[in-house]
Amino acid sequence: MSESDHDRWFENQLIRRAEEGDPEAGRIALETIAGRIETRRYESPLFDYLATNIRAHLDDGIPLDRALGVEEEPNKGGASTKYDETELAAVDLILRDHAHFGPEKAVSWIHSNIGADRRLVQRLRLKYDARYNKFGAERLAESLDLHLLLHMSGSMREKVAEVIPHT
Repeated sequence: MSESDHDRWFENQLIRRAEEGDPEAGRIALETIAGRIETRRYESPLFDYLATNIRAHLDDGIPLDRALGVEEEPNKGGASTKYDETELAAVDLILRDHAHFGPEKAVSWIHSNIGADRRLVQRLRLKYDARYNKFGAERLAESLDLHLLLHMSGSMREKVAEVIPHT
């Protein structure tokens, strides 16, 4: 593996970890971007990552530290709340694909009504939705119909069913 291939692999790993909510990876990504700008080396996937997240900040109003993956989660103490990831992924897909919520509106709804945070939802999107998955999956849970997604939403079914438009 050449040095440039190794750099590209490392930078892709940083992007993946930052998008999954690892603030340390987000900071390293920003440090790496700054170094590349200083040395005028612009051939890097990190610049696509930077542009996408700046655009999310400008267009969607996402706080910049959150968009860049460097936001620290405050430690609230106590036992962490556990969510069934399949149920939560199904709710996210229902909101985005069947209730016509945008990605950030779906995250806000999930946080307000279920309590799961943005990072957890993002990690589940990478795992269950081929549109977010970077491993070449052609179809994942987003290809399921509404009835099956409602079934998969389990204990969250009644709550999410309230926002589905009736036709």
